[in-house]
Amino acid sequence: MLLNIISVGNQPSPWESTGIEYYTKQIPKEISLNCINVKGQQHPKRSIKEVLKLESKLISSKIDPNGYIVCWDSKGEMLDNFEFSKFFEESLLQNMKLYFIIGGSFGLPLDILGKSNKIISISSLTLPHRLFKIVLLEQIFRSFSILKNLPYHK
Repeated sequence: MLLNIISVGNQPSPWESTGIEYYTKQIPKEISLNCINVKGQQHPKRSIKEVLKLESKLISSKIDPNGYIVCWDSKGEMLDNFEFSKFFEESLLQNMKLYFIIGGSFGLPLDILGKSNKIISISSLTLPHRLFKIVLLEQIFRSFSILKNLPYHK
């Protein structure tokens, strides 16, 4: 399975890179994982609408039209660990090309949300994308631990 995590924002800071590296090493080898950063387009001379339009173009350029798009949004479907691991199991069995999309400071553009196959919420809280990416990687690792019946998930 190919898993692409596309996030809008700046290049990872050192602490973020350490967290990403830690959980990336934990993810099983049958997963080809790519973390793709798309530069946020926020600028004092741009409206929110302009920023989202520019970010939409950047995000869209990174997505294979045959991929399965999962957007992360606070208004999305709430899944527990077992439901999320079941989603992963189905994705593995179908050898999907997954795209997890994490929005920038203004969230995700409506057209990207409209193209998505699934919208998931990790929490009704707003998390900074830098922290969210690490939480997401941990949840991916946890999902595989559940599927393989490993002791990590308790």
